[in-house]
Amino acid sequence: MKSWIITGGVACGKSLVTELLATHLLKDRSRVFSSDGTVQELLDTPEITTQLVRHFGESAVVHQQGRILASREVLRAEVFADPERRKILEQILHPRVLKSLEQAREAQAEMGVNLFLAEVPLHYEIGSTVSADLIIVVASSPEVQKRRMMDRRGLDESMIEKMLRAQWPIEAKVERADVVIWNDGDRSALEAQVLTLVRQHWQA
Repeated sequence: MKSWIITGGVACGKSLVTELLATHLLKDRSRVFSSDGTVQELLDTPEITTQLVRHFGESAVVHQQGRILASREVLRAEVFADPERRKILEQILHPRVLKSLEQAREAQAEMGVNLFLAEVPLHYEIGSTVSADLIIVVASSPEVQKRRMMDRRGLDESMIEKMLRAQWPIEAKVERADVVIWNDGDRSALEAQVLTLVRQHWQA
């Protein structure tokens, strides 16, 4: 089984590229692992919400219909305002995400899957600790990243700048990539690059 990592900057289109790859590559025999999706699931587990309260206080969670859930808005404000707070959250989440990734990869290999696609936004920031046969960086210019975050997520410029500073510069990720997909244009331009990637790097 081949393993490919899709990484890159915030609001660069990593999820869309992953989706396109899964569609064009052995649709019935490729599987996707989403680090962000796993984080969202973990944040609402009792184990994690207990730790959030311990480290960030009661404001880090909300009570809804008898459940205790993480407050994404509060956590975002906390961790992007203070690198030390962000490190605490990462220490809580990252080991669990990486464990889930490796468990998923092992399970898919046993099932005879041909291609394991792992979306790992912070691949370089966590020391490139996830092994793979191909590292794909999805990149956009900072101007495009900011516009997307404003339009799609409703974030203000101050928060956007903090989020961008929390990640490696996109240029540094591009330099280390096996393949770079630029996503400053429209969907058709993106799809053309994904198809080229498939033709050049996939052999059934």
